[in-house]
Amino acid sequence: MAVEQQSGNHRLMAFHVAMISIGGIIGAGLFVGTSATIAASGPAVLLSYLGAGVIVWLVMRLLGGLAVGARGRGSFISHIYRHIGPRSAFVTGWGYAFLWAVTAGAQAVAGGLIVQDLCGLSPLVGALLFVVVAWGINRLSLRHYGQAEAGLSVLKLVFLGGFIALGIGWLAYSGHPVNEAVRMMTSHGGFFARGGWAVLGAIPMIVQTFTGCEIAVVAATDSDRPVRNIVKTVRWLPLQVLFFYAGSVLVIISLIPWNAVKVGHSPFLTVMQVLHVPFAEWAAVAVTLVAVLSCLNSAVYVVSRTMKELGELNLAPSILTQESRRQVPVWSLRLTTFLELVIIAAAVGSPEAVYPILLGSSGGLILFIYMLVAIAYWRSHAVSKRGGINSWIALVVSLLIPALGALLLVIPGSWTDTLLSLGAVLLLALIGQAVIMVRRPSLVGGVARSRR
Repeated sequence: MAVEQQSGNHRLMAFHVAMISIGGIIGAGLFVGTSATIAASGPAVLLSYLGAGVIVWLVMRLLGGLAVGARGRGSFISHIYRHIGPRSAFVTGWGYAFLWAVTAGAQAVAGGLIVQDLCGLSPLVGALLFVVVAWGINRLSLRHYGQAEAGLSVLKLVFLGGFIALGIGWLAYSGHPVNEAVRMMTSHGGFFARGGWAVLGAIPMIVQTFTGCEIAVVAATDSDRPVRNIVKTVRWLPLQVLFFYAGSVLVIISLIPWNAVKVGHSPFLTVMQVLHVPFAEWAAVAVTLVAVLSCLNSAVYVVSRTMKELGELNLAPSILTQESRRQVPVWSLRLTTFLELVIIAAAVGSPEAVYPILLGSSGGLILFIYMLVAIAYWRSHAVSKRGGINSWIALVVSLLIPALGALLLVIPGSWTDTLLSLGAVLLLALIGQAVIMVRRPSLVGGVARSRR
């Protein structure tokens, strides 16, 4: 019993699991990227966030159901392996690792650019500094890593909570907060200033910005009570994320005209300057740096754990499963760091060609993964002949996700990235087929492990 307790004391807690997910979701993209969705959809972007939040919440319900059925063993990669097959698991696992490796590299690049503006360091040197810090944090034991990432994520949530409270307080000070907010949202072309199609078109893009909620299922496998932590996290995490995202956007479009938001510039900073917040620019820079490091930190964690799981399923070299005494998958972490350096090299050496292709091809992968999660859930319950509302949710999501992908193909500016993502899926499928043909005998063990 003492040994079990000691082991539990060195694993992640439910709070850490939630904060690691939030770390991956809230990166530099929130503080700058919201400008693009507001400019594209106008005030009605609030409906887009609500629609995207509902979709992600439904997917998380399915992830929770799969995890409970597997008694908390393995992430959605193992669930897809079990219910669909090794080919789909290969595409899911390596696609997911690629997505977060690109995210990690992009966050390091963004951090390097901020450091350049602050102290004149080369962006490459700044990016490498972020990589070294994230590598060092990920070398810590599970519990210490969770505490470090939780601290970074809490700082971001405190800023967002303060921003929302500041906006609400300013509106309340006007004496007619609701009327003032409605006036600001409707006096510049109306609530649907960009039209209804713009609202629908923003939903798949926002779903992609919510990428990271599913990290909870990966992190929970390293926690003290996997099933309990997964059920607890998937129930509330999407709603919490939606509150901070939609709440921040609501404050922005209630205090400044939506058409005053400039794409590529932080609307948070714009609002704080309008409200004459002291040291607004320094506060915006500080929270963005924290967001960069936090997102990079979570990305490195999830890539290394994904590779470790792929190794356990015989869909990657077995060396990737080796762990240190601190339960750190050392070779997976080394490969993750190498991939980060490749992304950074692409950003520095080919910022107009290779780097945009890497960013574009990774963005839409999460939609494909969500679709496979829904199919896996539906198949698991079809085989066992169990019904329930989640089975209907799985069917709806498995049909809705392709519709969102098709919508991206007709949205100006997004169809190229969507085609690149489809190309990445096809390439992974071809590589997966070749790997499975070579490693077919060893895959029997992977099947057995995924079903235990």
